[in-house]
Amino acid sequence: MAPIPGPLPAPPADPGQGAWGSQPIYSRADDVAFAKVAAAASVAADAAGWTHASAHLNHYLDNTGKLLTINADAVLRDVSAADTKATSIAETEIRRITTEASAAQNYDNPVQFQSQWSGFYITRALSDDWFFAMGGIHLSATGVVTVRKPAGGAEPSIIAEYKLHVHDRYNWDGDKSTEIAGITVSDKRMGALHTAGLAREYDIAGSSEVRRFDGTVPSNGPVNLPGTPGGRDGDRSDPTR
Repeated sequence: MAPIPGPLPAPPADPGQGAWGSQPIYSRADDVAFAKVAAAASVAADAAGWTHASAHLNHYLDNTGKLLTINADAVLRDVSAADTKATSIAETEIRRITTEASAAQNYDNPVQFQSQWSGFYITRALSDDWFFAMGGIHLSATGVVTVRKPAGGAEPSIIAEYKLHVHDRYNWDGDKSTEIAGITVSDKRMGALHTAGLAREYDIAGSSEVRRFDGTVPSNGPVNLPGTPGGRDGDRSDPTR
């Protein structure tokens, strides 16, 4: 098989609250006080079992702006609707390549693919933890498909290896308020920590382990692609569990 390509460049980010550190120094006193509230919200989130929400908020408050690499399989395992959406993206690409290869009789040659990014919103109904950790995310799939030469009249048979990718921009860009484990915070106040230079927006990205499919692609009905492996690894002190 050819190597699985990486995802396309990250999708455009929304503007957030403004440039980091753009607030005048004289207007930051209330933000210094609110930073303590945000830190308390992180502790409360962890105590509630929302370990990813706590870890992501802590990374924001660490004020580095560095990329946070996450375990994409953990997101897709915990939020099954996101796994379904990401898998459907992979299936669309796999079907496209299978159809094109069959029409061109391009058999036994690996063909790579990179899907476009597609938006997905993690609601509280799907997961409190991942809602507070990320909320709106983008999903994509990349992989390699080899179509075998079929026997007369048979459905195309393929080997596919692929990865699913998750991307998000951690910022507070709305005008709503929410309660994190009993502590009320607003997008405006949380975003103001960034413009005050007390916290920093950052990118979140992660890729799943390689998924493999060896079978037929039916003309009618879904391709039986694998889902995210079940089970939970790690313990309460491991935010990637």
